[in-house]
Amino acid sequence: MVAPKKNLAKQHIKKTIIGALSMLVVFGCTEEPKRGSDNNNGANSEIEKKNSNLLEIDGKVFSIPSPIQTAFLLKDAGATYSSDLMNPTISVTTYATKNKKALNLGVYGANLGYATIYDQTQDAISYMAVSKRLSSELSIDNLFNEEMIKRFEANLGSQDSLLVLVSDAFKASDKYLKDNKQNDISVLILAGGWVETLYLATQLVGTTDNTSIRNRIGEQKITVKNLIKLLLPFQNDEEIASLINHLNELKDLYSGIEFTYTYNEPIVDEENKTTTITSASNVKMNDQQLKDISAKINETRSFIIK
Repeated sequence: MVAPKKNLAKQHIKKTIIGALSMLVVFGCTEEPKRGSDNNNGANSEIEKKNSNLLEIDGKVFSIPSPIQTAFLLKDAGATYSSDLMNPTISVTTYATKNKKALNLGVYGANLGYATIYDQTQDAISYMAVSKRLSSELSIDNLFNEEMIKRFEANLGSQDSLLVLVSDAFKASDKYLKDNKQNDISVLILAGGWVETLYLATQLVGTTDNTSIRNRIGEQKITVKNLIKLLLPFQNDEEIASLINHLNELKDLYSGIEFTYTYNEPIVDEENKTTTITSASNVKMNDQQLKDISAKINETRSFIIK
């Protein structure tokens, strides 16, 4: 049965938004097989509303799932929205170093996407404001300008319009970071966003019987290794070295999890401008492993936001 054109258009908007938002921290893209999938039963292939960040450093390509794809997964799985889980906006006044600002720009960016996808526009405005403040302090002045803020407020109630506006801001940021070769800021923003969305997933996994969130948490066994490799060039910095230590401990907890992934060529529908990802993954993770990973990501997240 052919899906109505309206649904296809909305699906395409979501795919476009996900790809655009993930470009916040992309500073060198090439193609590689994507790791991780949004399957509800682990082993079966299905359509995935996501693209991974493909990052290149020193000729090496790494794949990291974007915060937006995880936020879509949480909503689609039926997880409840909880503003209490997000990093309080008042905390923005406490971040003094460049590293803390970059990490928490990633955190707040993930919170912004989470709130917007759940149609919590007032929360989204608050998180856009603190994201604007941190981006300005990091001299990424084109991320959230005054015109964009006004357009955002004028489109309250229209999720698709709001997400497109946010995607425009992140694309502008991507260009700035590429032009200025600020890889350390890029990687820290990415790390903050990844940690925050994994934290949200571990906190919300118990609010639904859908197994896709649990599978997504298990799939991060691959991602945490890639993230550590991305951070290693900057390990002489004390704050970044501490973050790497946290992630190495998380990687050790993931070592006992079985994760297999089979890459299949995506199906591209040029007429409807959609891409169907047909890859399959399988995760084996027991309750104690999930509990240990949840505790460690909570600790790592506390290190970032305090």
